[in-house]
Amino acid sequence: MKNLNLLSILLFASIAFVSCDNSANENQFTLLSSNDTGVDFINQLYEDNEINYFTYPYIYMGGGVSVGDINNDDLDDIFFTGNMTKNRLYLNKGNLKFEDITDSSGSGGDDRWYTGSTMIDINNDGLLDIYVSVAGLDGIKNNELYINNGDNTFTESAKDYGIDDIGNSVQATFFDYDKDGDLDLYVANYPITPFDAPRSYYFYKMQNTDDYETDNLYRNDGSSFTRVTEEAGLRTYGLTLSATIGDLNNDSYPDIYISNDFSSPDFMYMNNGDGTFSESVKETTNQTSFYGMGVDIADFNNDSYLDYIQVDMDAKDNRRSKANMASMNPDLFWSTVNYGFHYQYMHNTLQLNRRIEGDKPFFSNISRLSGISSTDWSWGPLLADLDNDGWKDLFISNGIRREINHRDFFNEIKLRPMSNDSLLYYTEQMPSEAIANFTFKNNTDLTFTDVSESWGLDQKNFSNGATYADLDNDGDLELIVNNVDQEAQIYRNNSKNNFIKVKLKGSDQNPIGIDSRVFVKTSDNNQMQELTLSRGFQSSVSTYLNFGVGNEEIIESVKVLWPDGKTEELNNVEANTTIEFDIKNSMIEALDDEKLNLYFENEEIVNHKHKENIYDDYAKEVLLPHENSKLGPGIATGDINGDGLEDFVIGGAKDQSTAFYFQNSNGSFSQRSFYFSSSHSKYEDMDMILNDFDSDGDLDLYIVSGGNEFEPNSPILKDRIYVNDGKGYFSYSENSIPNNYSSGMRVSSEDFDKDGDLDLFVGGRVVPGSYPLPADSFLLVNQSDKDEIKFVNADYSDFPFRDIGLVTSSVWVDYNNDGWKDLIVVGEWTPVKFFKNQDGKFSEDKSMIDEDSTRGWWYDVIAEDFDNDGDMDLVVGNLGNNYKYQATEDETFDIFYNDFDKNNSGDIVLSYYNDGEQFPLRGRQCSSDQIPAIKTKFQDYDAFSIATLEDVYGDTDLDNSLHYFTKTFSSIYLENTGNSFEMNKLPVLSQLSAINKILKKDIDKDGYVDIIVSGNMFNSEVETPRNDGSVGVFLKFEPETGFQAIPTKESGLFLNGDIKDMEFINLKNNDYIISAKNNDLIEFTRIK
Repeated sequence: MKNLNLLSILLFASIAFVSCDNSANENQFTLLSSNDTGVDFINQLYEDNEINYFTYPYIYMGGGVSVGDINNDDLDDIFFTGNMTKNRLYLNKGNLKFEDITDSSGSGGDDRWYTGSTMIDINNDGLLDIYVSVAGLDGIKNNELYINNGDNTFTESAKDYGIDDIGNSVQATFFDYDKDGDLDLYVANYPITPFDAPRSYYFYKMQNTDDYETDNLYRNDGSSFTRVTEEAGLRTYGLTLSATIGDLNNDSYPDIYISNDFSSPDFMYMNNGDGTFSESVKETTNQTSFYGMGVDIADFNNDSYLDYIQVDMDAKDNRRSKANMASMNPDLFWSTVNYGFHYQYMHNTLQLNRRIEGDKPFFSNISRLSGISSTDWSWGPLLADLDNDGWKDLFISNGIRREINHRDFFNEIKLRPMSNDSLLYYTEQMPSEAIANFTFKNNTDLTFTDVSESWGLDQKNFSNGATYADLDNDGDLELIVNNVDQEAQIYRNNSKNNFIKVKLKGSDQNPIGIDSRVFVKTSDNNQMQELTLSRGFQSSVSTYLNFGVGNEEIIESVKVLWPDGKTEELNNVEANTTIEFDIKNSMIEALDDEKLNLYFENEEIVNHKHKENIYDDYAKEVLLPHENSKLGPGIATGDINGDGLEDFVIGGAKDQSTAFYFQNSNGSFSQRSFYFSSSHSKYEDMDMILNDFDSDGDLDLYIVSGGNEFEPNSPILKDRIYVNDGKGYFSYSENSIPNNYSSGMRVSSEDFDKDGDLDLFVGGRVVPGSYPLPADSFLLVNQSDKDEIKFVNADYSDFPFRDIGLVTSSVWVDYNNDGWKDLIVVGEWTPVKFFKNQDGKFSEDKSMIDEDSTRGWWYDVIAEDFDNDGDMDLVVGNLGNNYKYQATEDETFDIFYNDFDKNNSGDIVLSYYNDGEQFPLRGRQCSSDQIPAIKTKFQDYDAFSIATLEDVYGDTDLDNSLHYFTKTFSSIYLENTGNSFEMNKLPVLSQLSAINKILKKDIDKDGYVDIIVSGNMFNSEVETPRNDGSVGVFLKFEPETGFQAIPTKESGLFLNGDIKDMEFINLKNNDYIISAKNNDLIEFTRIK
């Protein structure tokens, strides 16, 4: 390490300049006038009958903007690209004043359709050059390279360097993919493709890609570049809207994320370190955006792992969503999946890097939880610390010049003949609505707050490319935006927080230091940035790295990690300074081989897969929020054959037998079938429990039957009991339980009447085909003797609660310490319900908690004295906060069930709040599929888009409906305070998806019981992106602070998939967790 005085530090004399006249009420940003800045660029489109939306549908993709110091005066200059107007280069003269040197510099271009641009020192002469991408309907498509002559003039030289790519290019990015010290080039191309091209077209083109269609990788060979696309494994077909670089798996080799439009799948190219790449997007993510647009890669949660944001075109506003946005067609969605592409949804995705296993990272989309999922027609996302508080915020450029998805307009013109000489007329009739860009402040807890208005960034535009740079050298980042048919915008940043600015002086072949990482450590924060220039959409950022440090005046350390692995670190750095690192002063740092002491590790032990049967829930229930036929399987563990080893049973879907696995002495398992195995595959196994029901010393089996594919009251919904002969052989006992033909979900056991045997509570889920009508629940009293197992339904006088709701889980616990085990039940649309046991008779106890505040979509509940205070607490798993559906105390999420159209069939209506008003959740097309009269009542999409819930369905019918609502989707810890329960949200990592199962165990052996939670919900309808953000969470209980979530990378817990159940099992004297997943392999996780 070096002391600070050994390095040149540039103090900022200009700090006071911009801020000296700031008022106390000034916004974070101020929009500067072109009269003041001299930047008057307009990306003006000139539409006529030859060039318009109908002849060139990509006409409104706009231009980009790049920043960089082209004349080495320590001031970043600005370059805008124009589609139908010349590019413009503005020289920064200081004090946010600029001079247009386009004509004199020779950088304006010709009549090509310019799109993206990036600045780079391509010939290593210390001067920034400009690489410009070209697209368009026709004409010359060759990309251009403007070589900086050192006198503020440029010479176009792309062909000389071998990089005049002829594809329909959108952007390019420079990086050293082969780590040979020089910068290579990746060009992103978007081949012109019909908007209505079927999935088969994409599939065919991906196997048969023409040279001018593929993205291209060019290797730097010194004086020129060589196209190495095929050799690197990168030849493919995709509608690429951005190519972004980042070392996603921390192996020091730069990887590539390709964001593709329409059904063409995204590509995550992991660098193999040998000059080739491997595509792994389906291995590393659970979902992506559908209309993938711009991407930025950055560490937004300050854990030194790179995350990324990808934007799409999902409107936040109810009106625009229902009038202007494309809907997620189920046939289109599933054809995309079935062609082997990915689960692609129409919303922004914020992909949180959860762990790196081997050479693969894994990402969870948390855009719904973070609050940034829906930002309308979005183009360019930028993750940058805009308020200098040490956390990266998010800016998203937004807008489309004409509403090319306006449903009513296009429905109308379908009925009219269109001649070539009328195309301009129809183009000009297309609706147009400017909308504001979005800006989100990082709340430091994985969530963001929309500050577009309060920060002064809410002007309405048609924005495309955007970038950031400290244009006035005062230590904060200005924003620069390229708009269609409007002046470009420069927003001055008025931050008062401190900063540290880093300039890198790299090697001779990489003088800017591309692919380097810089780490900044302060007293309470750690930041990391990786230097890559092409970000967002068609744009590139400054070569300087800017770090906000809040109020910190001394930075503990600033460290650079160069691409060659060498490092340099400075300590006790003064804030508000610029540091220049020179690679010549770096040294090899000893590798830190210290490994974290992880708690969990997955192992492959049994290859068993649950196989879901094919059934379309939506054929009968058009507006069902999720499929109720895909809620299994359950799993049970225990020593079935009395050999001292734990075995397990796992349920099957309809047409799949229940599976019995017996443990061998070496820890392996053998599967055993029984005489009933084949015939009983007609059932849908939901939950199961192994208990000694007849007190003969062995474990018998109770299986809950359920499902949505059967008729109500069908005998196939009856649960089953299998009697153990003491040696692990089961026989079916048909008459051991009553003929309760109810579609069940979960079973729990307890000797509630203190007669020495185990009784059962069986929670009913839903009446098949009639969601949300709840199925009956039953309390089964054990009346077994040594000769037979026998359960009967509890007397109504003892338990008058069959219609509890859509039950999902229950737990027996003496919550009031009176010596009798009480029953707590949770479900979908229900509150947490307490049933007090008084000498074997039950009454509902509403005194323990405010019932309405706990109305949610609960999926599991457990009880334990977590805080060791002598009473029993609860943890309850909910839907989570990372789903399309959201609910608060004041703005509920509701369901109404009624025969609204009087056709003797129940109809489902879901509603939500948007800007304080209650609207139907679903759009006009989906709603009219269920009730055709809606299309008559609302003649067009515009009319439906502003219709409230009452406008559509009427007060009377709504008031007479079965009505449920939720006020929270957060998973919670209910602390028993003696007379009541206090509700506390579980940590944010627990809210990334539904929690379907909770296990409890003192994992770290500190005397306090911890929990392991898992879940997800893959069975959502396709307009609601599936709930797949969880990989399981280890929640350690701390007596002072409650539950603390241990990140995956620190715990080792990785439970990905649609997990429906978990149980502990012991193998070879080691404790494991066995996880049962819907339509997937089971998984074993060793507790270390």
